Amino acid sequence: MTSKLKLNDLLTEIKENCNEITYLSMIHLYGKLYEIKEETLIDKEEFFEILKNYSLFFRYLNDYAGTIYKKYNSSIELIYTEVCSFYKLELDNEYRFQHILRKLEKQTPQLLMSLADDDIQKQTIDNFEDKLSTIKSSQYYKDNQELLLSKIEKLEKNIALVKKALNI
Repeated sequence: MTSKLKLNDLLTEIKENCNEITYLSMIHLYGKLYEIKEETLIDKEEFFEILKNYSLFFRYLNDYAGTIYKKYNSSIELIYTEVCSFYKLELDNEYRFQHILRKLEKQTPQLLMSLADDDIQKQTIDNFEDKLSTIKSSQYYKDNQELLLSKIEKLEKNIALVKKALNI
């Protein structure tokens, strides 16, 4: 049996226990999915599933990123971390892993080599390696290494090729 809760009560709980930008971001996110009224009910598991789904979370907050970054000097990643920590949701999950993996797969050697500015190129490569390290150290990756190893190896080869070509 699933439990239905008032969306406003869940948002108030976030308001009382998290940063202001996290609360405002959750209003923004859930406002895209529901009419936020006093009587709006949501299944508690559905509420948590939306929070855990990093790609969905990122997509729904992307148009709010200017406010998050500029006005509150925060990031979608920090908001995700805070709300997951508050609700004791696992940060190291398939959603987050797949989101990071897809972003890295889009950064092909051709794309990285085509960056004209050397500083941006170096920063992008460093960021790529940081994200790859995050993936490789994740419990999700360790638990699913057989399925994911070929993708990770391809990313490692790609970044090694770029670094070799740029003499980094």
